[in-house]
Amino acid sequence: MAQRSGVFRRPFYGWYIVGVALVAQFVAVGTQTYSSTVFLKPMTQDLGWTRSEFSAVQTVSTVVMGIVGFGIGMLIDKRGPRLLMLAGGLICGAALIATSQVHNLWEFYLARGVAQTVGNAMLGNLVVNVTVSKWFIARRGMAVAIASSGVSLGGVLMTPVVSWVAGTWGWREAWVFLGFLVWALIFPAAMVIRRTPEDHGLHPDGMTPEEAQRYSVAKKRLSMASEIQWTRPEALRTATIWLIIIAYGIANIGIGALLLHLVPFLSDHGWSRGEAATLYSIQAWVALVSKPMWGVLMDRFHPRHLSAFGFAVAALGVLAILGAAHSEAWLPMAGALALWGFGIGGAIPLQETVWANYFGRQHLGRIRSVALPFTIVFGAGGPLLAGELYDRSGTYTVAFLLFGLFWLIGFVVILLARPPRHPSQRVVELKQEASETAAAAT
Repeated sequence: MAQRSGVFRRPFYGWYIVGVALVAQFVAVGTQTYSSTVFLKPMTQDLGWTRSEFSAVQTVSTVVMGIVGFGIGMLIDKRGPRLLMLAGGLICGAALIATSQVHNLWEFYLARGVAQTVGNAMLGNLVVNVTVSKWFIARRGMAVAIASSGVSLGGVLMTPVVSWVAGTWGWREAWVFLGFLVWALIFPAAMVIRRTPEDHGLHPDGMTPEEAQRYSVAKKRLSMASEIQWTRPEALRTATIWLIIIAYGIANIGIGALLLHLVPFLSDHGWSRGEAATLYSIQAWVALVSKPMWGVLMDRFHPRHLSAFGFAVAALGVLAILGAAHSEAWLPMAGALALWGFGIGGAIPLQETVWANYFGRQHLGRIRSVALPFTIVFGAGGPLLAGELYDRSGTYTVAFLLFGLFWLIGFVVILLARPPRHPSQRVVELKQEASETAAAAT
């Protein structure tokens, strides 16, 4: 309980929203991305698929996510997140259980690439991060960073647990386990989430407008008064939105691909499946524990500059991974994965903070949903590209080098994405200029 002026107050409900968002992202990303790397080898060996054929499911998933995300963004603004999460959890769990019964590629693509993706889109990053951004302004960076810890927690827990389940009972049983896990976590979480603080007689950050203004002035952060609310057409007419899309889209190419192919990459270089899963979890651990630090930084520094820094670190990290692989030593690889994990640790919270800080809360779902198909399409080819290059060359070296280059391009582009100027600001400036001109004339 918080205490103020001798009166005990309940914690701000927004922090419960943050907790729900953490759980939802743990489920969505953990089952969609982090668990995939465990299944790649056993499923391709048992079913006779190539790695590129298996990896193509991520491409299908990415495209589906981009398509359905457009409509989901509008539903968030109109209806709120609860029904979306309930329906998404039901669909996602059923799809995972259905994946346990696949024998053909088309069944795998339908269950995993389409059905599970639709479910995850209804409960995952877009839904919960937009909701968290509506509950916080001044403390948005920290709130989004904590919520996105669920992504890293998925890597920390999901990969080794699923690896153990698959190794003990089999990969089909591991899919069933994931399905029931989704239902057990999402249904209770959905009952806690709420659309906006205003719907419940509250204000963002748990502060009155006056408190928020004083806090924001003291801390040099956004407030309810300073936050400009963009409409979707207004945002789409700016160059900034397209630069953000390009920067994060290019970055997404490498993130999804490495998360899928890291365990096979490590096992190809002599580590056992268990050792590879343990090493893999290092980057997730580092991404997880770095989230509070990223949150503190986001509330103090411009997210555009922090994003550029994160991209540069990620590029260095992937080069370090390639170098450590040739040494086949545990410590260098652990350090390389830690460096890469730190770089990508801020990717999701930084992106969500950029959108909300640049374009406001009111139409955030609609604006994010328009951008989502483009950013996702950029990343759709990453897993497939890595799998195809491996099948042709027998190595991931070229693919990993390309991903490092993409992060460097993202570094440049995001620095160009300066905060846009709202049309109303230009009108005010023109009026001021006219007044100054008239005063000078007299």
